Amino acid sequence: MSAYVSRPALVLGEHVVDAARIRDDILTWNPNHPKLEVARKALTNLPGTRRYLRPYEEITAERTTAQRKDDVFDTILQAARHAARAAMDHAGVTPDDIDCIITTSSSGDRMPGLDVHLQNTLPLRPGIRRRPMTQLACAGGSQALIIAEEHLARYPEHKILVVAGEFLSSLYQQSLLSIEDLIYKALWGDLVAATVVCARPLGPGASLRIDHTLEYVIPHTTDRYRKETDERGDRFSSTRGSLRSVTDLAPVLMDWLDKNTDGPLDFGILHPGGPAILAKLATALDVDEQFTRHSRDVLAEEGNLGGPTIFSVLERTYRTPPTDGACGLVFGLGPGVAMGALLVTWTEPQA
Repeated sequence: MSAYVSRPALVLGEHVVDAARIRDDILTWNPNHPKLEVARKALTNLPGTRRYLRPYEEITAERTTAQRKDDVFDTILQAARHAARAAMDHAGVTPDDIDCIITTSSSGDRMPGLDVHLQNTLPLRPGIRRRPMTQLACAGGSQALIIAEEHLARYPEHKILVVAGEFLSSLYQQSLLSIEDLIYKALWGDLVAATVVCARPLGPGASLRIDHTLEYVIPHTTDRYRKETDERGDRFSSTRGSLRSVTDLAPVLMDWLDKNTDGPLDFGILHPGGPAILAKLATALDVDEQFTRHSRDVLAEEGNLGGPTIFSVLERTYRTPPTDGACGLVFGLGPGVAMGALLVTWTEPQA
C-alpha cells in the first residue's frame, strides 16, 4: 500500500511585516533590558519578513487570555475552511468524498476542536473518521502525514483531508523579556495549510509518495520546548538545551536513513525551527544549501510557522519539482523532544 500527498493549499498571513521592524520595536520598547546588546545581536540574525494573519498593531497589543483564545481559534477556523476547500479542489474531490480528517493545531486548541467545526461547516459526512491533534506544535505537519499513511494501511480506499494551522504571532506578549522570548517574537509567522492524502495520486501533475516513517522522542527532554499559560495568554518557552536536539537525534535519524535508502537524498522538506537548528540538520545530513533552500526561504520570507511549515516548503517544492523518482526527506521537530520523519519519493504521472 502506498500513500500519496497531493499539492497543498496554503492560507498565509496577508500582513507582511519586516523582521527589522519587529527587532527595532522590541529594542525601542525595552531600552533598559539587562541584555540589550545580546538581544540586538540575536534579533539581527533573523532578517527577512514575517507573514501574520492579523495586523501587526493588533498582534503587539496587550489582550486577555480569553480574548486571545477566541480570536486565535476563529481566525484559524476561517483560514482552514479556505485551505481545505482549495486542497480538495486541486485533488479533484468533494467534501462527500472525504473519509477521514486529520487536524493539528497547538495555538488553536478548543473543544469541540477544529476537526468537528470543519466537519460541520465544509461540510463533511457525519460518519467520517476524525484524528485531532493539539500538542505536537512544530512536529504537527510531519506527524499528521505519518498518521495519514498509517490510516491508509487499515483503510486503503479512504481519502484523507489533512489540515494544519497555527496562529503563532498571537503568542506575542510585551511582558515576555527573556532572550528566548524576544527571539520567538521575531521568528513566528502564521499559516493554515491543507492537503489530501490517498492510496493513489490525485489531481493533476506530480505527487509525493510516502515510503517509510520514523517517530522518536528524546528521553527526559520535556523541558526543552513547552507551552505555558498565564493571565495574558499562551506562550512557548524553551531552554538552551533545545539547540542540542538535532545533534541528539542525528544518530537515530542517520541509522534509519542508512537502513532505508540506497544512496544520497535528493531533496528536503524540512521544518526550519530557526537558522541554527536548520544549519545543524544540514550538517547532520551532510547536504548542501540547494537541499535546504526551500526551508531557508520559508524561514526568511514567512517565519517559523509551526507544524504547517512543511506544507509551505512542500508547496515550493511543487513549484520547482525534483526529477521523477527522486528521494526526499520530510522532517519535523517539536516538544518532547519529538521527531517525525518520512522518506518520500517524487512521482510524475505516467504517460
